[in-house]
Amino acid sequence: MNCTSLSWSTSTADDLSPTSIVCSIGVIIHTIFWIQLIPFSSLRQKNLMWLYAYLITDFFLLARFFVLYSMRYWRICLYYTFRIVLCYFEASSKFYINTVQNYILLALNVCRCAQIIFNRNVFISNPRLIILTHFLIYIVPALNVMIQFLGNWTVLWRRAGQACDILYVSLSVQIFNLFFIYLIPVTFNLIIIGFCIRHVSSIRGIRSQQIINRRRKQKKTLLIQTIIFYSIWLILWSPNVLAFQFINVNTEPAIYTSLLNYIEIAIDPILVAALDVRFFQSWKIIWRKIKGHRQRTIAPILPANPKQEY
Repeated sequence: MNCTSLSWSTSTADDLSPTSIVCSIGVIIHTIFWIQLIPFSSLRQKNLMWLYAYLITDFFLLARFFVLYSMRYWRICLYYTFRIVLCYFEASSKFYINTVQNYILLALNVCRCAQIIFNRNVFISNPRLIILTHFLIYIVPALNVMIQFLGNWTVLWRRAGQACDILYVSLSVQIFNLFFIYLIPVTFNLIIIGFCIRHVSSIRGIRSQQIINRRRKQKKTLLIQTIIFYSIWLILWSPNVLAFQFINVNTEPAIYTSLLNYIEIAIDPILVAALDVRFFQSWKIIWRKIKGHRQRTIAPILPANPKQEY
């Protein structure tokens, strides 16, 4: 059996050029972010587990784009079986990873809320629950994708020169996916964040003005962090998730909504840092060291005063 070369159509390749640039920048930003973990032990803590899990899925999406883009750009020749497997992976993997990311953020907020409201570090007190949650977050979305294919609720769409996609056979499947991947986790995220902010802002039973002022400062910080992260995340991430259910990934609207998603992926390390002050502290230390090194490097060497002779 002869192999067939993968390729991009000219129009699709041109439309994906901005995405390739954004993903290249994203790889650089993510690499710099992970390098900073090496010298700072404060950034290698269990309570940062969900943030790192989220960023790892970002890296998978970047790797997915470059692998699939390069295979078509370099016209890799594949046999039929491998093409079908690759096509299923291309059509379903982004949907799967986006679902996983949404529930990782939900798990992150639940753990943060438990720490804020109940002063409970679930990473220490409930390690088995954390492991089970990881297992469910990765397995359940995969089962959802597999069941929809095996039950013929979704059909694989593929054309020469274009990316493989999922075609849904009914509106009810699309609505179910919207609830599963978007409405349920986003709604619960907003509710949990609201509980956290309400708790931090509560001054019931507190008479010390110093504690009240500290609570208000914590509320303001938490509110600003939450608004910045989730506003940018929802604006850049939501269009792609919503459009994915209804339009083909090769159309221009889908390509540009996907571009917004990759922009969000590229700046995720910066957004994630806004959720934990330890990242900013490490950046300040790095900046001070760089600034100090530069000052030592460019400091002029003043000549000694020559000894005067009379």
